[in-house]
Amino acid sequence: MTSLYQYAVWETTEPPPVLRYDSAEPLTWNGAKVYPLHSQRIGGSPTTVTLRMRTAQPRRGVRALGMGLAVEGGHVLLNDRKLSGVDVWSDVMSGGIELRICPTGSDAAITLTPVWVDDFGDVVSWSGNYGMLITRERSCLVLHCSTGVGPPDFTELVVEFATAPTPPDPIPPADAGLYTAALYDLGVAMQQRGDGRQACQLWRQAADLGHFAAAYDLAVMLLRLGQLAEAEYWWRIAAEHGDTRAMAGLAEVLERRGNPAEAALWRDALAVEAYPQRVPTLE
Repeated sequence: MTSLYQYAVWETTEPPPVLRYDSAEPLTWNGAKVYPLHSQRIGGSPTTVTLRMRTAQPRRGVRALGMGLAVEGGHVLLNDRKLSGVDVWSDVMSGGIELRICPTGSDAAITLTPVWVDDFGDVVSWSGNYGMLITRERSCLVLHCSTGVGPPDFTELVVEFATAPTPPDPIPPADAGLYTAALYDLGVAMQQRGDGRQACQLWRQAADLGHFAAAYDLAVMLLRLGQLAEAEYWWRIAAEHGDTRAMAGLAEVLERRGNPAEAALWRDALAVEAYPQRVPTLE
């Protein structure tokens, strides 16, 4: 692929890009097309957005780098909360993150813009030499982002962006609700009798059928047995359906497994559940 980085940093007497943008269309800057944002129509079907960081090199005056994602004609579904948008920070994107977009009409669209935190701790966008170079690879777009601090540098944050249809949730058997509670209660009884192995088997069956309290208790037992990966799996299922106990447990096991960035995300989600007025952010 032809290198973009001849456009990374240069001296110029032109006004900064933010003063020249008059629409979502790109402007020509030192021979390159520089975009103020990336917008993509997703239509009426549920869509999964994947963001994966390639590099992040914040300059002096920038504490953190991220991507702001906004949805028009739909919402981001995060921990069973419907959000019109969310800021996703580089630490979270370092391992890749998937966000579920749920349209409310046939003309839904998503918009991505670079965001950053300045020396005063404020989240900033749309200022100075802010913009993106966009290239296409076989499986994704690559967004080469410059903040508005200092001269343009499109190597500050480089992020892979891709979309795919969201697979439908599995449909449980029609009579599943008739016996999931019974399986869970029987598992509790087995656990109280000291038969943890049988309790786990029963809770696993109930959790497979959508009983999230069973998923939580199963994860607790698995954590005690040192099976961290399985505990993470079941806590994640319960946490994604709004179980606050599972959010706390998932954060703990992620920390133990060396993923503090996502652990911080779930602690933030837990705080949002406790204080709903808090602005959502993924950091």
